[in-house]
Parts: sequence; structure tokens; C-alpha cells
Amino acid sequence: MARRKRQPVTREAAEETRQTILRVAEQLFMTYGYRAVTTRQLAEVCGLTQPALYHYFADKEEIYLAVVSEEIAKIHLALERIVRRADDVSERLQAVAGFLLSRMHYDLSLMLHDVRYEVSTKTRDKLDTQFRHGFIVPIAAIFEQGIQRGELRDAAQGGMASFPAAYLFMTMLSGFATRGPQNTTARDLQAYQAASAETCVRVLLHGLARSHE
Repeated sequence: MARRKRQPVTREAAEETRQTILRVAEQLFMTYGYRAVTTRQLAEVCGLTQPALYHYFADKEEIYLAVVSEEIAKIHLALERIVRRADDVSERLQAVAGFLLSRMHYDLSLMLHDVRYEVSTKTRDKLDTQFRHGFIVPIAAIFEQGIQRGELRDAAQGGMASFPAAYLFMTMLSGFATRGPQNTTARDLQAYQAASAETCVRVLLHGLARSHE
């Protein structure tokens, strides 16, 4: 009996399989962290063999790089939309903080930890570059516009330049993300995120000291 010839995989089917791998990998990586997830686990959840998985990605780190790169690209687009708003600096920074906290609570803080400690230097360098472009550049643009409009002081006036201010903002925000409430309702979580966004921006722009006015 003649063997049936194996049908070649179409480009559309291959891309669909690749996207399935990335969707599954995102869920697993962001839930359990880079170290805990194996390629065997990824393949099983996707309904593939490990050799089939390696047809699309060379190793786990390449999958992780693709997942995080896509996540950063999505966040970048959202931040760019906020940058283009006509609101003042405080309102836009609160919008940025609220948006990022809504993602940080379940994935972003874990992602940043894995990028720092779990992947190779080569991959870390690539993701650091993407992080700067995806997160820091749009946030720095808000600070720069605030300086240009006279809403914020620049470094010469006792304030900060736009890029250091953006990094400081992200550092402060990460503190709220890692200390968020656990096992809470969606409504309570949203209220926490909104309050945290307001607090982060208020403290950053106005400090903790009492006003003398």
C-alpha cells in the first residue's frame, strides 16, 4: 500500500501555529516566570512535539524574546496615544501610570525581573533597547513637553532632564506594582491602581514635604 504523501504546511498555517506558540508562551511565562516554563510544557499545551516547536523557535529564550518584544510593542502604541493627548503633564502621567499598573499587576513586574536575571546578556541587551524605546522614550516626551511649556523645572532650575525623570517615574511605579493587593475583586483592584497612579504622580511632581504656602 502506497504511503500518503505528507501535505506541505502552508505559510498561513505556519504563521497561525507560530502565533499559537506565542499566545501560550505569554500566558505561561507571565504566570510562572521564565525559569519555571519548559519547552516540553510549551509544546504539550500547543499540541506539538518538541521537534515541531523547534521548527519555529530555536530555543526557549528565543520564544521569550519574541513574547516580550510583542508585549513592549503593544505597550508602546498605547503610550504614544497618551503622549498625543492635549491634557497637562499630571493628567497624562496618571493615564500612563494607570495603564501600566493594570498590566504590571499580573505580568510586567515579573517580566522585568526575568529580563534582568534569567536571560543571556545578548537577549537582555536587545530587550533593554526595546524597553528604552517602548517605555522610556514616550514617557520622556511627556516630561520634555512639560519642561518646554513651563509646567516642570528642568535640570538647570533644580528639576530633572526628561529621560532621568522617565526612569525615576518607572522605578517609583514598579514599587506600587509589586506591593499591590492580592486575592481582591476586580473593582477593588481598579480602585487601588487608580489611587496608586494618582499617588505616584503627585509624589513625583510635588514631593512629600508639607507646602509652606
